[in-house]
Amino acid sequence: MQDFVGRADELARVRERLARMASGLGQVVLLAGEPGIGKTRLARELVDGADAGLAIGWGRASEDEGCPPYWMIRQVYRSLQRPLPDRLGSPGSSHPEARFEAFEAVADDLREAAGPSGLVIVMDDLQWADAASLALLVHLARGIAGSPVLILAAYRDTEAAALTDVLAALAQEPVLTRIRLTGLTDAEVGEQLKRSTGAAVSGDLASRIRRRSGGNPFFVGELARLLGSTDDLPDLVVDAVRARLGRLGDSSRDLITVAAALGEFLDPSILAQVTGRPVPQVLSDLDDAATAGLIAGPGRWQFAHDLVRESARLGLSSTSRLTAHARLAEVLSARSDAAERVGEIAHHRLASLPIGDPELATEWAERAANEALGQLAWESAAELFQQANDTGADLAPADRSRLLCGAGLALIRAGNLSRGMPTLTAAAAAAREADDPVALGQTALAVEGVADPWGTFQGGAIAAEALAGLPAEDSPLRVRLLALQAGEAGFAGGPGPERISVEALAMAERVGDGAALRSALRARQMVRSGPDGVSDRLRLGDRMLALATAEHDHDAALWGRLWRYDALLMLGRIDEAEAELGPIRVLAESVRGPLAQWHSLRSQATIDLARGRFDEAITATRACLALVEAHAREHASLAGLPMTVLSSLAALTGRTELFPDAMFEVFERGVPPVVSVAVSVDCLRRGDLDRARRLYASADGPASIPITVRLPLAAAYVEVAAALGPPEHVRTAAALLREHPDLFVAGGAGALLVNGSVRMYLGMAAAADGSLDEAVRELRLAVEANERVGLPPFAALSRYLLGRVLIRRRRAGDSEEATALATAAAAAARAMGMAPLLSDAKALVAESSGRQTGPLTRREREVAGHLAEGLTNRQIAALLHLSERTVETHVQHVLTKLGLANRTLIATWVRDGMRTGSP
Repeated sequence: MQDFVGRADELARVRERLARMASGLGQVVLLAGEPGIGKTRLARELVDGADAGLAIGWGRASEDEGCPPYWMIRQVYRSLQRPLPDRLGSPGSSHPEARFEAFEAVADDLREAAGPSGLVIVMDDLQWADAASLALLVHLARGIAGSPVLILAAYRDTEAAALTDVLAALAQEPVLTRIRLTGLTDAEVGEQLKRSTGAAVSGDLASRIRRRSGGNPFFVGELARLLGSTDDLPDLVVDAVRARLGRLGDSSRDLITVAAALGEFLDPSILAQVTGRPVPQVLSDLDDAATAGLIAGPGRWQFAHDLVRESARLGLSSTSRLTAHARLAEVLSARSDAAERVGEIAHHRLASLPIGDPELATEWAERAANEALGQLAWESAAELFQQANDTGADLAPADRSRLLCGAGLALIRAGNLSRGMPTLTAAAAAAREADDPVALGQTALAVEGVADPWGTFQGGAIAAEALAGLPAEDSPLRVRLLALQAGEAGFAGGPGPERISVEALAMAERVGDGAALRSALRARQMVRSGPDGVSDRLRLGDRMLALATAEHDHDAALWGRLWRYDALLMLGRIDEAEAELGPIRVLAESVRGPLAQWHSLRSQATIDLARGRFDEAITATRACLALVEAHAREHASLAGLPMTVLSSLAALTGRTELFPDAMFEVFERGVPPVVSVAVSVDCLRRGDLDRARRLYASADGPASIPITVRLPLAAAYVEVAAALGPPEHVRTAAALLREHPDLFVAGGAGALLVNGSVRMYLGMAAAADGSLDEAVRELRLAVEANERVGLPPFAALSRYLLGRVLIRRRRAGDSEEATALATAAAAAARAMGMAPLLSDAKALVAESSGRQTGPLTRREREVAGHLAEGLTNRQIAALLHLSERTVETHVQHVLTKLGLANRTLIATWVRDGMRTGSP
């Protein structure tokens, strides 16, 4: 082993992190640098100097693509002499939460391995790790803060492009320390040369070698080998490695170059079969290479350094390389342990193309892909399925459909919808070409349970197409396809969701298949997610709970509870909904997946906001957002939902820092209308009219509201259209709400917010339309409803809105009642921290109690009067000898003070009030 020189500061920093770990504070150290800079050597120095009782796990990624998934963590477990947890080590479920559960099993096991003395895990050559291993590393890093575990991960920063997302994710963790190794100094190079050669060297020579090598310890060692044999040091250090290769005999050099192309380790018997040489000759050639310092052995032959192997590989022609891969694939395929080397054989079959056999490459790549899929290495599985499809083999349409479906499913499991959905579209086209409705159905089911709000893959439409080609007989496949078709039609709109979901549920009950029944219940819940189906959803939740109890299925039980929770919120049974939070939390902990935790957190945040516990709601929402960001690849589509809640919290509390401008930019980049309208209301409440108009303008109008958000979106349209117009939007949205006056504004399939009684928005709509008596009646009922069910923020808001309408109506006693309502609203707003409502309510108190002539100034009343006469701003400006801009300012003040949406309503206010002597 190369002598350890220099690195005193870096070693001290790593040892300090080791001391923190020993006190129970988990640590992650990222060690970066160029090849040969000494990353592995520094890690070895740390481990060798650690306490004897410390557990050490050492894993190293390999650039050989044939390595099985999680190769790095497999080596860690091997060095710890522990079995890999079953969930990760053997094929199992491929549902979206399965990998999180497997990762948690590994994390729990490693915490156990740490024991009281602690555990150091070294992960070397991270730049070559497979995507699943990198995902596992991030998961472990996020869970070690309170455990005596130190993870030291070393990587080449010259090849870190594949690590961009991982490094960004790790950078968010407080346990992270980053160390970058640079070249040795002149003095340190001189010390290394002295130890290598046994003799001191001059300062000039040490400086020359430091300049040529960049102070890289490996390169310094290579140049040291040339001292005394030549006076001419090479300009490129790689030439020093080639020089050593050149001094080998032809037989040894040829063997080493072939071996370098095939893998990290050198098995004499396999090399003999690949090269056609006798084993004794291979052993002799390996001895020569070892003597030259190019490989280490005997026993476990391997290259002395990655850079040696990389340099040796450059000496092999393309034809020789492809032939060697093809021959090695044949040798490995004939071995008795071929079934355990599927990934390795697939790699060599693929690497042998175009010389190798494309049909065999496809066969082995598909086998490896299925193995990776079963082991939850979704990224590797997707790549292998795609490679199997792209070998150039003459594939039948059915084969292409199967391979593309596998690739699409794996990509979706990895959270890569942008690639997964088009891949499934291609799979469906191949299934049609094969005239295979089963394959078409399987392709459609690849998106079962996946939210695709942008509609890039129409799984329901493809399910309907597959159903048309299948035998018209009961089967679990038919149930699931009907459920997919109905669920998508219910959410996005489509023909017959009610009929199809009923058919799916009835068939599921006949076939007696638990998985099919769960799919049918989910579809029925989605179809009934509108306000008219709220009681049905409560019963569906009970049915799902009964099924979950019978099958001991925590995931199904969680969904049953969530359905009940959403329905109870819409019914205004807030106490009962809050009582569901405890069971939801327990079930989320049992399921353990990030999606389950997300639902638990968003449910808690919804209740906290509805109750006026804004600090608690902010904490839960931020935790929800952090969870999504931590698992962005798996659940990226959920990121906007907690952001929507933060937007609402910022608007209600006036704490605009909760939702800065950078967050608004996300919602201005082509999000679905359901999101843009909701956020436009928050902008309106914040006084950001320009942004509210932009977001509102991108919406389609209230006539096309999805049933899942019928009440929230109709309420949002009422509020924003009352301020920005047009009046037709207010009336259309109010008509939707008028069918359900006794319900509360919440979503029917994943409630994020409870925005008070429907009657509050009916009151807003009536006020915007000038129907003040109706507005007063609805808002009185809204105050009572919000108060009765325990929604204090919306009870306060309803009081303020009622007071504002009473001021407009101006009947006897209205001003006095408005003063009392505004005073109560202000007190409640102050107690809860609703700064905008507090300001508005205080202004209403002053207006209603101190200025009986009305809220407008003399000039504003004058402008309002001329507006009622039908004059334009220009005409009013000429009549009053004002600028047109000043008149426009007065008009805006009138609209704001009176809470009116447009000039037409000013005229109505004048006719109803000013001209009767009570302006």
